[in-house]
Amino acid sequence: MTRLRTLASRFAREESAATATEFGLVCFAFIVMLLAVIDMGRLGWTINTAKTATREGARLAVVSPIVSTYMATYDGTATYGGGGVVPDMAFSCTGSNTTCTQTQGSGGSPGFDNTTFNAVLNKMQAYQPDITAADVTITYRHVGIGKVGNPYAPDMEPLVSVSVANLTFTSVALQIFGVAPFNLPTMTSTLSGESLS
Repeated sequence: MTRLRTLASRFAREESAATATEFGLVCFAFIVMLLAVIDMGRLGWTINTAKTATREGARLAVVSPIVSTYMATYDGTATYGGGGVVPDMAFSCTGSNTTCTQTQGSGGSPGFDNTTFNAVLNKMQAYQPDITAADVTITYRHVGIGKVGNPYAPDMEPLVSVSVANLTFTSVALQIFGVAPFNLPTMTSTLSGESLS
């Protein structure tokens, strides 16, 4: 019995493994913090490239033909008999089903110009390869700028918005704690379409 007491007291005083245990705990916390810092940088990079992609997409969209063929070929002279201001209208064009939807005003079939949409998509993918056609929306919102019968450009000069949605971010540090990948907010850039071809 005394031998058992001696072994128990020696075990209680033993400290040779304490340093290794403390190092393991501190090392785990340090690695998680390091991964979190790297993830924050990756998140910032992903958001920045997505914003840049929308800016570049908008810059290309405002110097290209309008994706909504109805808006591009709108003839205010035939509608109003010459002179006047084109009424407000808006079209939202997305690559998920290659269609444009009229979201404001009324008119004919919105149409869809694949050439312009694909050019904008390719420009955006140069910055963020994860972007797909279904993630991109180009919105043309006519706000009264433009002149019926303009012989040099479309009768409408809409505000052109290029949006990207549904981009996800996977955090390495948060996956350790069971957090699933999450969606980034929708990014949008808007420019005036005064140079539309």
